[in-house]
Amino acid sequence: MNKAQRVRAVMRREKVDHVPAGFWFHYGPSYTEEEMIEAHLRLFLETDMDVVKIMQDYSYPVTGSISCAQDWYQIGIKGTDSEEFSKMARIISKIRERAGEEVLIFQTMFGPMKAASIAFGDDVLMRYCREDPEAVKAGLKRLSDGLCQWAQGYLDAGADGIYYSAQFGEVGRFARREWEELVKPWDLAVLNVACGMEDKYNILHICGEPEYDFAVHVDRYGDYPADLVNWSVKDNGYGLERGRDYFKAGILGGMDNKGNILKGPGEAIRKEVTDILERFGTKGIMIGADCTIQGEGIRLDFIREAVKAAHEYVEKEEERV
Repeated sequence: MNKAQRVRAVMRREKVDHVPAGFWFHYGPSYTEEEMIEAHLRLFLETDMDVVKIMQDYSYPVTGSISCAQDWYQIGIKGTDSEEFSKMARIISKIRERAGEEVLIFQTMFGPMKAASIAFGDDVLMRYCREDPEAVKAGLKRLSDGLCQWAQGYLDAGADGIYYSAQFGEVGRFARREWEELVKPWDLAVLNVACGMEDKYNILHICGEPEYDFAVHVDRYGDYPADLVNWSVKDNGYGLERGRDYFKAGILGGMDNKGNILKGPGEAIRKEVTDILERFGTKGIMIGADCTIQGEGIRLDFIREAVKAAHEYVEKEEERV
């Protein structure tokens, strides 16, 4: 199996020659195009991981400002003819060219809610969600329409899929009915872009914000179209095995993104990977972290230890039989 075949097998919950793995972290908006390309390729090549996940570390070019409820009807996002989009498309295309065809490349995307939160402030967004939800929905529809075009453009540029960070499902933020009206429709709109294309995929990352202690309603996302699903096990008490029974997709994750993968040592990293696979098994899982690796001093050799432990596990398992 090559890397792409291996990850597709995980999506279908089929047997793999060895368990794949993938990890990532933020780089920052100050990176040039070439620096961003080099950083992603270095992570991929030096760790031997099985997927390339391109970070969305440049802000979306949201247009408009909010000073009253009516302003939500006028906001938008620049189109795929903008330099901001073209920059990301060039990054995807060049990573595709240099990484080759035998690995799946996923472009990170944040949803309309997150785009609005970054552009106007979370306090402003939540205030108008309470005071005039219809106006907010109108604005989110405009952002969603634009982001669907971006998703299509990313896939056309060479990405094999979208890594979608689904936020605003935190415990304590919205009641379920509010969430279903204000958040879910726009998430689904962006996710459905890949669903309408041949050989394109979605990785669903169920993400919480620090203001809500990263706790999310994981079970709200059961009908989201996803080929792999990722969430924070440590912050939600929602184990991988429970997720396997609930979701109809492959599972990505399991490792503490602020723990051994960040701090080491190698022995602890290997033990964490082994413990995960001892509990879960080797079908339908790609080893990864709860979220992006976060903290100072991120080390590629520690990431490589986790990837190697995942790759070698099946061999060790067969030796015991």
